[in-house]
Amino acid sequence: MKDADRFRLLGRYRTPRVRVGTVLSCEARDCEVIVVGYSDGKIPWPVGRRKGSGSRGLIVFGGLAKAVGRESAQAVRHWWGVGRSSVWRWRMALGVELANPGTHRLRSDYTREPWAVKALRKGTQAARSPETRRKMGEAARGKPRPEHVREAVGRANKRRKVGAATRARMSAAQRARVARGAYHYPTGKPWRKWEDELVRKLPVATAAKHTRRSLSNVYSRRGVLKVSDGRPSQDGHWSVECGK
Repeated sequence: MKDADRFRLLGRYRTPRVRVGTVLSCEARDCEVIVVGYSDGKIPWPVGRRKGSGSRGLIVFGGLAKAVGRESAQAVRHWWGVGRSSVWRWRMALGVELANPGTHRLRSDYTREPWAVKALRKGTQAARSPETRRKMGEAARGKPRPEHVREAVGRANKRRKVGAATRARMSAAQRARVARGAYHYPTGKPWRKWEDELVRKLPVATAAKHTRRSLSNVYSRRGVLKVSDGRPSQDGHWSVECGK
């Protein structure tokens, strides 16, 4: 990026004509100051001091106050010839947000730089790697979606026409969830192999204790694994519970 683009201003600002000795109100200091001269920046600006004080500084009023709220910090430093700390003190005093229009424009321009494009491409490739996808899946698995996310997904998919290929993928994913027991535990926690072995071999109460799951979860898992649970079936006959 060239300096002409880096320090480009969004607005037009002119040096105000005020006489030395004039009393002005500084918006950054929130007090009245006496004009004692002009700065030597690219945009000359009145310099003032408080009554009874020897410290001097630019008087933040008029165009400079607008520039602090609109322009990037780099642009203000370049055109008014001040330091970084001064600009940020002015921003804090005027309640300027971190990403004002000038800063947003500058950051947007930086994203088109060759080094930024290269870094973005590298980050995208890293985020799509199998290892990263596996970690993201493990972190999100078993956690219910927030209510506002569920509502947003519902609005996005309302009246949406789904093709045959998409329906086939959705069905396969649904069968995979059922197979791993995601719908037999409130949080969707998948059943592990060692837990399935306990469910097959131990009584329901004992398996629930060792797996730290409820009795209803163990009974449901036995139904998925096609293990008799000792409860009466629909024909009224009792099945023998395994493990007793």
